[in-house]
Amino acid sequence: MQKLEVINLALNESIVFDSVGNLEEDILLSHIDGLGHPGATSQKSQGINQDGCNSEDSLLDPRIIKLQVTIKTKNREKLYELRRKIFRIINPKTYNQSTGKRGELLIYYTNDYKKYRIYGKVEDSAEFNNRKKNHDKATISFYCQDPYWLDEKGQDIDIKSVNGGLSFPLVLRNHFSLVSFYKEIENKGDVESAVQIEYVGPALNPKVTNETTGEYIQVNMEIDEKEKLVIDTREGKETVNLITPHETIDVYNKIDLNSTFFKLIVGKNLIKYSSDIEGAKDKVTIIDYTNKYVGV
Repeated sequence: MQKLEVINLALNESIVFDSVGNLEEDILLSHIDGLGHPGATSQKSQGINQDGCNSEDSLLDPRIIKLQVTIKTKNREKLYELRRKIFRIINPKTYNQSTGKRGELLIYYTNDYKKYRIYGKVEDSAEFNNRKKNHDKATISFYCQDPYWLDEKGQDIDIKSVNGGLSFPLVLRNHFSLVSFYKEIENKGDVESAVQIEYVGPALNPKVTNETTGEYIQVNMEIDEKEKLVIDTREGKETVNLITPHETIDVYNKIDLNSTFFKLIVGKNLIKYSSDIEGAKDKVTIIDYTNKYVGV
């Protein structure tokens, strides 16, 4: 069983292509390409008078998903109704006012093992090319700039809450005591994955450390009880924002100089949180976390 659900984010409307389908009328998924490894481009360097080259890295190419679908109906009127639905939703000209972009899609792929999601755009509108009676076939392709498949839903992972957590008091030189909270998180994907860390105050100089890699990110400031600090480590989107009841403030300049916008490595990661306020009733969460897969 394979099923592809495509949601047009501007229209908030969806369409489903199913390999099984309804016996009387449906839009069948006849064939799909582009689910596996998207291909990669090697980065190489060569020194003066060097024979051969040095292989520096390998970067994944954008993902192209191609479908062959078949509309199967009992009458001609329904056939053209479903064709219109495809043209309406698989439309590169739809405009998403919240992002200012056109043709944005959220795509869910389901097989017998698991359900995944990926974000993409319409590359080519549906091309109908083989109508016979009340059946019509089309070819559709999607362009996914970020080639990684994600879990069906992101999950919020609680590092510390006001109701408890696993804590260890440590005596340090400049503090009477410091309470640390630990959480083990397993990255079950194929590559390292960025995190969005959310602090709800009060907290002073909050610090989150990936004990597995030794990397940490610390923000040298005080967060009041009604304020929220959000750190995003996604590549190209690294931000540190303080959200108050009245405004959002960029506090990137408050980061400790040795901090790293770390990611979770594949496998188990031991995450530690600490603050300079003993017994503070702050809350720390990794929000909307998802594993990333190179193919399904």
